[in-house]
Amino acid sequence: MKKVAFLLGAGASIPAGYSSTDDLTDQIISSEKYWIDSADRVIPHYSNSYRTELTRLVRSIICWLKGRTQEYFDRRNEHEIKVVNYEDIYYLASQLSDDATELQNPALLPLMDWLISEMTLWPEYENLRNQNRHHADLIELSKYQPLWEYTCRYIGDIVTCVLSKNSENNKHLELITAIHQADDLELKGIATLAHDTHVDKYLFEEKKITSFANGFSSNPTNCGWNIWKNEFPKNSIPFLKLHGSVDWVKLQKKQNQNYPTTIGTKMANSERCSPRTMELSSQAGWKTIDGEPPLLLIGTFNKPAMYAGPMMLDVHYQFQKILNETNKLVVCGYSFGDKAINTRLVHWLLSGGSMIVIDNRCPSDVRKTARYAIRRFLCPSRTAFITEKMEDITKDYLMNLLRDQLKHTSDC
Repeated sequence: MKKVAFLLGAGASIPAGYSSTDDLTDQIISSEKYWIDSADRVIPHYSNSYRTELTRLVRSIICWLKGRTQEYFDRRNEHEIKVVNYEDIYYLASQLSDDATELQNPALLPLMDWLISEMTLWPEYENLRNQNRHHADLIELSKYQPLWEYTCRYIGDIVTCVLSKNSENNKHLELITAIHQADDLELKGIATLAHDTHVDKYLFEEKKITSFANGFSSNPTNCGWNIWKNEFPKNSIPFLKLHGSVDWVKLQKKQNQNYPTTIGTKMANSERCSPRTMELSSQAGWKTIDGEPPLLLIGTFNKPAMYAGPMMLDVHYQFQKILNETNKLVVCGYSFGDKAINTRLVHWLLSGGSMIVIDNRCPSDVRKTARYAIRRFLCPSRTAFITEKMEDITKDYLMNLLRDQLKHTSDC
Protein backbone atom coordinates (compact mmCIF):
# COMPACT_ATOMS: atom_id res chain seq x y z
CA MET A 1 0.00 0.00 0.00
CA LYS A 2 1.39 3.39 -0.99
CA LYS A 3 1.80 5.72 1.97
CA VAL A 4 0.95 9.35 1.29
CA ALA A 5 1.31 12.60 3.25
CA PHE A 6 0.47 16.24 2.53
CA LEU A 7 2.58 19.35 3.03
CA LEU A 8 0.51 22.50 2.58
CA GLY A 9 2.02 25.96 2.29
CA ALA A 10 0.29 29.29 2.70
CA GLY A 11 -0.68 29.18 -0.98
CA ALA A 12 -3.01 26.25 -0.25
CA SER A 13 -5.17 28.63 1.82
CA ILE A 14 -5.91 30.98 -1.10
CA PRO A 15 -8.78 28.81 -2.44
CA ALA A 16 -10.40 29.15 0.99
CA GLY A 17 -10.47 32.93 0.62
CA TYR A 18 -7.35 33.87 2.57
CA SER A 19 -4.85 36.52 1.52
CA SER A 20 -1.75 35.55 -0.41
CA THR A 21 1.71 36.42 0.87
CA ASP A 22 1.82 39.37 -1.52
CA ASP A 23 -1.59 40.63 -0.34
CA LEU A 24 -0.53 40.36 3.30
CA THR A 25 2.64 42.28 2.53
CA ASP A 26 0.65 45.07 0.88
CA GLN A 27 -1.63 45.38 3.90
CA ILE A 28 1.30 45.57 6.30
CA ILE A 29 3.25 48.13 4.27
CA SER A 30 0.67 50.38 2.70
CA SER A 31 -2.48 50.14 4.80
CA GLU A 32 -3.20 52.76 7.44
CA LYS A 33 -6.19 51.03 8.94
CA TYR A 34 -4.16 49.29 11.67
CA TRP A 35 -3.11 51.13 14.83
CA ILE A 36 -1.27 50.27 18.03
CA ASP A 37 -3.67 50.85 20.93
CA SER A 38 -2.97 51.75 24.56
CA ALA A 39 -2.65 48.05 25.43
CA ASP A 40 0.08 47.65 22.78
CA ARG A 41 -2.15 45.53 20.55
CA VAL A 42 -2.56 46.27 16.86
CA ILE A 43 -6.21 46.87 16.08
CA PRO A 44 -7.95 47.35 12.69
CA HIS A 45 -9.33 50.82 13.38
CA TYR A 46 -8.10 54.24 14.37
CA SER A 47 -7.26 54.84 18.00
CA ASN A 48 -6.96 58.27 19.65
CA SER A 49 -4.49 56.93 22.19
CA TYR A 50 -0.98 58.27 22.55
CA ARG A 51 0.21 55.29 20.45
CA THR A 52 -0.81 57.08 17.25
CA GLU A 53 2.65 58.53 16.65
CA LEU A 54 4.22 55.21 17.62
CA THR A 55 2.15 53.50 14.93
CA ARG A 56 3.35 55.96 12.31
CA LEU A 57 6.96 55.49 13.33
CA VAL A 58 6.67 51.69 13.22
CA ARG A 59 5.24 51.92 9.71
CA SER A 60 8.20 54.05 8.65
CA ILE A 61 10.63 51.53 10.15
CA ILE A 62 8.93 48.74 8.20
CA CYS A 63 9.25 50.69 4.96
CA TRP A 64 12.91 51.40 5.70
CA LEU A 65 13.63 47.72 6.39
CA LYS A 66 11.79 46.79 3.20
CA GLY A 67 14.01 49.14 1.21
CA ARG A 68 17.22 47.72 2.65
CA THR A 69 16.04 44.15 2.07
CA GLN A 70 15.06 44.89 -1.53
CA GLU A 71 18.47 46.46 -2.15
CA TYR A 72 20.09 43.29 -0.86
CA PHE A 73 18.04 41.03 -3.12
CA ASP A 74 18.66 43.26 -6.14
CA ARG A 75 22.43 43.02 -5.65
CA ARG A 76 22.51 39.31 -4.80
CA ASN A 77 20.16 38.23 -7.59
CA GLU A 78 21.11 40.40 -10.53
CA HIS A 79 19.46 38.09 -13.08
CA GLU A 80 16.29 37.32 -11.12
CA ILE A 81 13.61 39.54 -9.65
CA LYS A 82 12.96 38.84 -5.98
CA VAL A 83 10.22 40.97 -4.44
CA VAL A 84 10.41 41.49 -0.69
CA ASN A 85 7.53 40.09 1.36
CA TYR A 86 6.48 40.52 4.96
CA GLU A 87 8.42 37.38 6.02
CA ASP A 88 11.66 38.97 4.78
CA ILE A 89 10.90 42.22 6.61
CA TYR A 90 9.99 40.41 9.81
CA TYR A 91 13.23 38.43 9.68
CA LEU A 92 15.30 41.61 9.58
CA ALA A 93 13.19 43.26 12.30
CA SER A 94 13.50 40.17 14.49
CA GLN A 95 17.28 40.23 14.13
CA LEU A 96 17.32 43.77 15.49
CA SER A 97 14.99 42.77 18.32
CA ASP A 98 16.79 39.54 19.22
CA ASP A 99 20.24 41.12 19.09
CA ALA A 100 19.78 42.51 22.59
CA THR A 101 18.78 39.15 24.04
CA GLU A 102 19.51 35.68 22.68
CA LEU A 103 20.86 36.01 19.14
CA GLN A 104 23.65 38.57 19.13
CA ASN A 105 25.03 39.32 15.68
CA PRO A 106 27.98 41.76 15.37
CA ALA A 107 27.23 42.26 11.66
CA LEU A 108 23.99 44.05 12.62
CA LEU A 109 25.70 46.97 14.33
CA PRO A 110 26.36 49.03 11.15
CA LEU A 111 22.78 48.45 9.98
CA MET A 112 21.37 49.46 13.36
CA ASP A 113 23.51 52.60 13.44
CA TRP A 114 22.37 53.45 9.91
CA LEU A 115 18.68 53.04 10.81
CA ILE A 116 18.97 55.03 14.04
CA SER A 117 20.87 57.88 12.38
CA GLU A 118 18.13 58.25 9.77
CA MET A 119 15.18 57.52 12.06
CA THR A 120 16.06 60.25 14.55
CA LEU A 121 15.63 62.80 11.75
CA TRP A 122 12.14 61.61 10.81
CA PRO A 123 9.21 63.83 11.88
CA GLU A 124 7.40 60.74 13.20
CA TYR A 125 10.22 60.12 15.64
CA GLU A 126 10.37 63.73 16.81
CA ASN A 127 6.59 63.85 17.23
CA LEU A 128 6.66 60.68 19.31
CA ARG A 129 9.40 62.01 21.56
CA ASN A 130 7.67 65.34 22.08
CA GLN A 131 4.25 63.78 22.67
CA ASN A 132 5.33 61.13 25.14
CA ARG A 133 8.09 62.58 27.26
CA HIS A 134 6.18 61.80 30.45
CA HIS A 135 5.39 58.16 29.66
CA ALA A 136 7.90 55.99 31.46
CA ASP A 137 7.66 53.12 29.00
CA LEU A 138 8.58 55.35 26.08
CA ILE A 139 11.51 57.03 27.82
CA GLU A 140 13.27 53.75 27.09
CA LEU A 141 12.99 54.53 23.38
CA SER A 142 16.41 56.11 23.77
CA LYS A 143 17.66 52.54 23.85
CA TYR A 144 15.60 51.71 20.74
CA GLN A 145 15.09 48.05 21.65
CA PRO A 146 11.33 48.51 22.28
CA LEU A 147 10.93 49.94 18.77
CA TRP A 148 12.24 46.78 17.14
CA GLU A 149 9.88 44.73 19.33
CA TYR A 150 6.93 46.93 18.38
CA THR A 151 7.82 46.47 14.71
CA CYS A 152 7.73 42.68 15.01
CA ARG A 153 4.50 42.83 17.02
CA TYR A 154 2.89 45.12 14.46
CA ILE A 155 3.58 42.67 11.63
CA GLY A 156 2.51 39.64 13.65
CA ASP A 157 -0.73 41.22 14.85
CA ILE A 158 -1.79 42.19 11.32
CA VAL A 159 -1.06 38.66 10.09
CA THR A 160 -3.19 37.33 12.94
CA CYS A 161 -6.01 39.77 12.22
CA VAL A 162 -6.12 39.03 8.48
CA LEU A 163 -5.88 35.25 8.85
CA SER A 164 -8.36 34.89 11.72
CA LYS A 165 -11.45 35.12 9.53
CA ASN A 166 -13.58 32.10 8.65
CA SER A 167 -12.84 30.28 5.42
CA GLU A 168 -15.16 30.73 2.45
CA ASN A 169 -14.60 27.43 0.67
CA ASN A 170 -12.91 24.18 1.69
CA LYS A 171 -13.76 22.16 -1.41
CA HIS A 172 -10.11 21.85 -2.43
CA LEU A 173 -9.47 19.83 0.73
CA GLU A 174 -11.62 17.01 -0.62
CA LEU A 175 -8.44 15.76 -2.29
CA ILE A 176 -7.20 14.80 1.16
CA THR A 177 -10.44 13.03 2.04
CA ALA A 178 -10.37 11.06 -1.22
CA ILE A 179 -6.88 9.73 -0.51
CA HIS A 180 -7.85 8.79 3.03
CA GLN A 181 -10.85 6.84 1.73
CA ALA A 182 -8.95 5.01 -1.03
CA ASP A 183 -8.41 1.29 -0.37
CA ASP A 184 -4.91 1.18 -1.85
CA LEU A 185 -3.58 4.46 -0.41
CA GLU A 186 -2.78 5.20 3.23
CA LEU A 187 -2.82 8.77 4.50
CA LYS A 188 0.06 9.09 6.97
CA GLY A 189 -0.28 12.73 7.93
CA ILE A 190 -1.03 16.33 7.05
CA ALA A 191 1.40 19.16 7.78
CA THR A 192 0.68 22.80 7.05
CA LEU A 193 2.83 25.92 7.14
CA ALA A 194 -0.22 28.21 7.11
CA HIS A 195 -1.35 30.08 10.21
CA ASP A 196 -5.08 30.10 9.42
CA THR A 197 -7.55 27.47 10.63
CA HIS A 198 -9.43 26.35 7.52
CA VAL A 199 -7.84 22.88 7.47
CA ASP A 200 -8.43 22.53 11.21
CA LYS A 201 -12.12 23.33 10.83
CA TYR A 202 -12.45 20.96 7.89
CA LEU A 203 -11.00 18.12 9.95
CA PHE A 204 -12.36 18.96 13.42
CA GLU A 205 -15.75 20.57 12.85
CA GLU A 206 -16.83 19.02 9.57
CA LYS A 207 -15.33 15.70 10.74
CA LYS A 208 -14.27 14.67 7.23
CA ILE A 209 -11.55 12.54 8.77
CA THR A 210 -12.24 11.23 12.27
CA SER A 211 -9.00 9.42 13.03
CA PHE A 212 -6.65 12.41 13.10
CA ALA A 213 -4.84 13.96 16.08
CA ASN A 214 -3.31 17.39 16.46
CA GLY A 215 -1.39 16.88 19.71
CA PHE A 216 -3.88 18.76 21.87
CA SER A 217 -5.93 17.07 24.58
CA SER A 218 -9.17 15.57 23.33
CA ASN A 219 -10.67 15.28 26.82
CA PRO A 220 -12.76 18.41 27.53
CA THR A 221 -11.67 18.70 31.14
CA ASN A 222 -11.43 22.45 30.76
CA CYS A 223 -14.34 23.19 28.48
CA GLY A 224 -13.45 25.70 25.83
CA TRP A 225 -9.72 24.87 25.71
CA ASN A 226 -7.68 22.02 24.40
CA ILE A 227 -4.31 21.95 26.16
CA TRP A 228 -1.14 20.89 24.35
CA LYS A 229 -0.32 17.34 25.46
CA ASN A 230 1.74 16.01 22.52
CA GLU A 231 -0.87 13.26 22.17
CA PHE A 232 -0.70 11.28 18.93
CA PRO A 233 -2.34 7.86 19.45
CA LYS A 234 -0.83 4.95 17.56
CA ASN A 235 -3.53 4.61 14.90
CA SER A 236 -4.23 8.29 14.47
CA ILE A 237 -3.36 10.50 11.51
CA PRO A 238 -1.24 13.45 12.67
CA PHE A 239 -2.27 16.96 11.66
CA LEU A 240 0.60 19.36 12.28
CA LYS A 241 0.92 23.14 12.09
CA LEU A 242 4.63 23.66 11.62
CA HIS A 243 4.50 27.47 11.81
CA GLY A 244 1.98 27.89 14.62
CA SER A 245 -1.60 29.08 14.41
CA VAL A 246 -3.72 32.18 14.93
CA ASP A 247 -5.71 30.28 17.57
CA TRP A 248 -2.76 28.95 19.58
CA VAL A 249 -2.70 31.06 22.74
CA LYS A 250 -0.43 31.02 25.77
CA LEU A 251 -2.17 29.89 28.97
CA GLN A 252 -1.26 29.77 32.63
CA LYS A 253 -2.90 28.25 35.68
CA LYS A 254 -5.58 30.49 37.15
CA GLN A 255 -4.53 29.88 40.75
CA ASN A 256 -0.77 29.41 40.28
CA GLN A 257 1.23 32.15 38.58
CA ASN A 258 4.45 30.13 38.96
CA TYR A 259 3.06 27.11 37.09
CA PRO A 260 4.73 26.64 33.70
CA THR A 261 2.78 28.16 30.83
CA THR A 262 1.39 26.02 28.04
CA ILE A 263 -0.34 26.45 24.69
CA GLY A 264 -4.07 25.98 24.26
CA THR A 265 -6.51 26.18 21.38
CA LYS A 266 -10.27 26.51 21.20
CA MET A 267 -12.03 23.18 21.42
CA ALA A 268 -13.68 22.32 18.10
CA ASN A 269 -16.57 20.37 19.63
CA SER A 270 -17.36 22.94 22.32
CA GLU A 271 -21.07 22.43 21.71
CA ARG A 272 -20.73 19.68 24.32
CA CYS A 273 -20.38 22.44 26.93
CA SER A 274 -22.78 25.26 27.62
CA PRO A 275 -21.34 28.80 27.68
CA ARG A 276 -21.88 28.91 31.45
CA THR A 277 -20.05 25.59 31.94
CA MET A 278 -17.18 26.85 29.80
CA GLU A 279 -16.96 30.03 31.86
CA LEU A 280 -16.89 28.20 35.21
CA SER A 281 -14.36 25.67 33.96
CA SER A 282 -12.11 28.41 32.60
CA GLN A 283 -12.23 30.22 35.93
CA ALA A 284 -11.19 27.04 37.73
CA GLY A 285 -8.41 26.05 35.33
CA TRP A 286 -6.37 27.80 32.67
CA LYS A 287 -6.52 31.44 31.64
CA THR A 288 -5.04 33.47 28.82
CA ILE A 289 -2.14 35.82 29.47
CA ASP A 290 -3.12 39.42 28.79
CA GLY A 291 -1.34 40.98 25.85
CA GLU A 292 0.33 37.78 24.68
CA PRO A 293 0.03 37.24 20.90
CA PRO A 294 -0.77 33.80 19.47
CA LEU A 295 2.08 31.43 18.73
CA LEU A 296 3.01 32.30 15.14
CA LEU A 297 6.37 31.59 13.55
CA ILE A 298 6.99 34.42 11.09
CA GLY A 299 10.13 35.24 9.14
CA THR A 300 12.68 33.34 7.09
CA PHE A 301 15.93 32.21 8.73
CA ASN A 302 14.76 32.99 12.26
CA LYS A 303 12.21 30.14 12.24
CA PRO A 304 14.66 27.24 12.73
CA ALA A 305 15.69 28.70 16.11
CA MET A 306 12.02 28.69 17.14
CA TYR A 307 11.60 25.07 16.02
CA ALA A 308 13.67 24.13 19.07
CA GLY A 309 11.06 25.52 21.47
CA PRO A 310 9.34 23.03 23.80
CA MET A 311 6.06 22.69 21.87
CA MET A 312 7.42 23.22 18.37
CA LEU A 313 10.12 20.63 18.96
CA ASP A 314 7.35 18.06 19.52
CA VAL A 315 5.52 19.18 16.38
CA HIS A 316 8.59 18.97 14.16
CA TYR A 317 9.56 15.61 15.61
CA GLN A 318 6.15 14.31 14.54
CA PHE A 319 6.71 15.78 11.07
CA GLN A 320 9.96 13.83 10.77
CA LYS A 321 8.11 10.67 11.81
CA ILE A 322 5.54 11.27 9.07
CA LEU A 323 8.29 11.59 6.49
CA ASN A 324 9.97 8.42 7.71
CA GLU A 325 6.73 6.49 7.14
CA THR A 326 5.78 8.08 3.81
CA ASN A 327 6.50 7.09 0.19
CA LYS A 328 4.83 10.03 -1.54
CA LEU A 329 4.54 13.60 -0.37
CA VAL A 330 1.96 15.85 -1.99
CA VAL A 331 3.15 19.46 -1.74
CA CYS A 332 0.83 22.37 -2.46
CA GLY A 333 1.16 26.10 -1.94
CA TYR A 334 4.76 25.88 -0.73
CA SER A 335 7.55 27.73 -2.53
CA PHE A 336 10.35 25.74 -0.86
CA GLY A 337 11.63 28.78 1.01
CA ASP A 338 12.02 27.31 4.51
CA LYS A 339 15.61 26.14 4.86
CA ALA A 340 14.98 23.80 7.80
CA ILE A 341 11.94 22.17 6.18
CA ASN A 342 13.87 21.82 2.93
CA THR A 343 16.72 20.09 4.75
CA ARG A 344 14.34 17.46 6.08
CA LEU A 345 12.84 17.00 2.62
CA VAL A 346 16.25 16.61 1.01
CA HIS A 347 17.29 13.85 3.43
CA TRP A 348 13.93 12.14 2.94
CA LEU A 349 14.23 12.35 -0.86
CA LEU A 350 17.75 10.89 -0.69
CA SER A 351 16.32 7.95 1.27
CA GLY A 352 13.95 7.10 -1.58
CA GLY A 353 10.92 9.35 -1.20
CA SER A 354 9.36 11.30 -4.05
CA MET A 355 7.02 14.26 -4.32
CA ILE A 356 4.06 15.52 -6.28
CA VAL A 357 4.11 19.32 -6.40
CA ILE A 358 0.85 21.12 -7.14
CA ASP A 359 1.67 24.59 -8.47
CA ASN A 360 0.07 26.42 -11.36
CA ARG A 361 3.42 27.94 -12.31
CA CYS A 362 5.67 26.12 -14.76
CA PRO A 363 8.25 23.84 -13.06
CA SER A 364 11.17 26.08 -14.07
CA ASP A 365 9.62 28.99 -12.17
CA VAL A 366 9.12 26.80 -9.10
CA ARG A 367 12.80 25.85 -9.22
CA LYS A 368 13.87 29.49 -9.53
CA THR A 369 12.08 30.53 -6.34
CA ALA A 370 13.14 27.42 -4.38
CA ARG A 371 16.22 27.59 -2.20
CA TYR A 372 19.44 26.21 -3.61
CA ALA A 373 19.75 22.97 -1.62
CA ILE A 374 16.41 21.52 -2.74
CA ARG A 375 16.37 22.94 -6.25
CA ARG A 376 18.12 19.98 -7.86
CA PHE A 377 15.55 17.58 -6.41
CA LEU A 378 12.69 19.32 -8.21
CA CYS A 379 13.36 17.20 -11.26
CA PRO A 380 11.41 14.41 -13.05
CA SER A 381 13.15 11.53 -11.27
CA ARG A 382 12.24 12.92 -7.84
CA THR A 383 9.24 15.17 -8.40
CA ALA A 384 6.12 15.12 -10.56
CA PHE A 385 4.45 18.47 -11.21
CA ILE A 386 0.76 19.24 -11.57
CA THR A 387 0.67 22.70 -13.12
CA GLU A 388 -2.85 23.56 -12.00
CA LYS A 389 -4.44 25.22 -9.01
CA MET A 390 -5.33 22.88 -6.17
CA GLU A 391 -9.03 23.70 -6.47
CA ASP A 392 -9.04 22.72 -10.17
CA ILE A 393 -7.59 19.23 -9.72
CA THR A 394 -9.97 16.29 -9.75
CA LYS A 395 -9.68 13.57 -7.14
CA ASP A 396 -9.32 10.86 -9.78
CA TYR A 397 -6.47 12.64 -11.49
CA LEU A 398 -4.44 13.02 -8.29
CA MET A 399 -5.07 9.46 -7.13
CA ASN A 400 -4.13 8.00 -10.50
CA LEU A 401 -0.90 9.96 -10.41
CA LEU A 402 -0.21 8.71 -6.90
CA ARG A 403 -0.80 5.14 -7.99
CA ASP A 404 1.70 5.54 -10.75
CA GLN A 405 5.20 4.64 -9.71
CA LEU A 406 6.57 7.89 -11.16
CA LYS A 407 9.40 6.06 -12.90
CA HIS A 408 11.31 8.41 -15.20
CA THR A 409 14.60 8.14 -16.98
CA SER A 410 15.56 11.79 -16.54
CA ASP A 411 18.34 12.54 -14.10
CA CYS A 412 18.64 15.47 -11.73
